[in-house]
Amino acid sequence: SKVYRPRNNFVAFPSDFGIEFEDIKFSSRDQVLLNGWFIKGSSGKIILFCHGNFGNISSRIDIIWELHSLGYNIFIFDYRGFGRSHGIPSEGGLYNDGLGAYDYLKSRGYRDRDIILFGRSLGGVIAIFLANTIKNCMGLIVDSSFSSSRDLSYDLFGFKLPGFMLSNRLESIKRIKDIKIPKLIIHSENDNVIPFHHGERLFEMAGDPKKFLKIKGFHNTCLLDSKDIYIDGIKNFLESLEMNSQLRDYTD
Repeated sequence: SKVYRPRNNFVAFPSDFGIEFEDIKFSSRDQVLLNGWFIKGSSGKIILFCHGNFGNISSRIDIIWELHSLGYNIFIFDYRGFGRSHGIPSEGGLYNDGLGAYDYLKSRGYRDRDIILFGRSLGGVIAIFLANTIKNCMGLIVDSSFSSSRDLSYDLFGFKLPGFMLSNRLESIKRIKDIKIPKLIIHSENDNVIPFHHGERLFEMAGDPKKFLKIKGFHNTCLLDSKDIYIDGIKNFLESLEMNSQLRDYTD
């Protein structure tokens, strides 16, 4: 299907930038062999990173670098058909891949409340699915994502494709309203791939607690174009999660 745009060749490794990592093989919930990188940080918390539609984990070194510099453990993985992961991408498959990544973190001893879900673009759909399924993760960050593939088709084609034509519905808008954990929604006002109103709608439909971070720059360059606002916004959100978590540990 033309929906997904995986690449198999790797462009870089964290070690090229002095970041130690473990190359991990693990299984999706439906037993497809997947590949990911585990990057150790100084914190007891871990960011489960769901990347966007193009390329593979090796095209995400910039964000890995930034999150690693904040001290967090990171697990970034490739969906089926991306990078060195086996299989062919599909909507249900991607959800099973996300659940497999979560299962892997549990096998390493992480509790739900130690896991921060971070999804960018297409990965936002998977992170929202996970937050809706697992319920009590530490927090959710959704960056430059969309409300549903049907809404996005309207932006691309000028009309909403009928449901039967969309085998990949990717309906985050229906799932986000049931998520109780703290949420940070990030979107660039001049995103040239997924228009700003998608971020606004996701935020509007999300229940409290929630924060919105408006940035600038194109879909694929906003990390560079808005670097300080972007990283500070994430850092402040993560710090607020840490405070909540200490309170929760204190009251438990």
